[in-house]
Amino acid sequence: MKFPKALSAGKCSEKCSLAGSSAAASIETAPPDRGCSGVPPGEAPTEQGKRVCEVPISTITGAPLPTRKLEVALRRLRASMQDCTRCDALVRCRSRVVPGDGSVPADVVFVGIAPGRLGGDRTGIPFSGDRSGQLLRRMIERSGLKRVFITNLVRCNPRDAAGRNRDPTADEIAQCRGHLRAEFSIARPRIVACLGVMAWKELAGRAAPFTPMGGRPAEIDGLVLFPMYHPAFVNRGAYPIRSYARDFARLSRLSAGIR
Repeated sequence: MKFPKALSAGKCSEKCSLAGSSAAASIETAPPDRGCSGVPPGEAPTEQGKRVCEVPISTITGAPLPTRKLEVALRRLRASMQDCTRCDALVRCRSRVVPGDGSVPADVVFVGIAPGRLGGDRTGIPFSGDRSGQLLRRMIERSGLKRVFITNLVRCNPRDAAGRNRDPTADEIAQCRGHLRAEFSIARPRIVACLGVMAWKELAGRAAPFTPMGGRPAEIDGLVLFPMYHPAFVNRGAYPIRSYARDFARLSRLSAGIR
């Protein structure tokens, strides 16, 4: 099967040092001045969509590493992202870089779109400080999910000319794929919950139907992709909270069944 686009396209460090079971060691030794996806500043960007470096998902979800080593690797990775300047528009409007956060290793990784202007962009933690974050975390707690990791397709808040949240562009998503790959290498999930159609299409592929209401997860080389509505969609009243709670209960049962 094809590698999820977010983990196969875009830039990565030489010889894919951020992928697979060597993730922690490679991140620990990575120079601090690397750019947005582990590539030294000034290196020519990769043509968007080209499959530069492809590693089977089985190497990302393979043999476990000690939790402490993964936690150290995550701290180093988060620190390495703070000076990212690859996306000019995002650098101008963001308040801070917002890396993924949560348990490593994780049973489930939640992938949203971008940090919110009133949420992660203020707190530095994905899905925190705003209504979307409150709903997501309430649903996680209610469903009994314990070891979760939360991140986004991009790690900076995109804003339009009026200062409002906007969707990231395809190029902005591509520039951040290396970070997503590195976070997956450390979190090593079996399930990825895609929050919204944009996250789903980016990971499952453009042709994959987005059907959160009773839709079947997609399995790609051992990694289960689970479609879910974005919390903001539910907060707008477009999807019942009761149904959203059922979706989380279904995700929890799925996670318990494949541990």
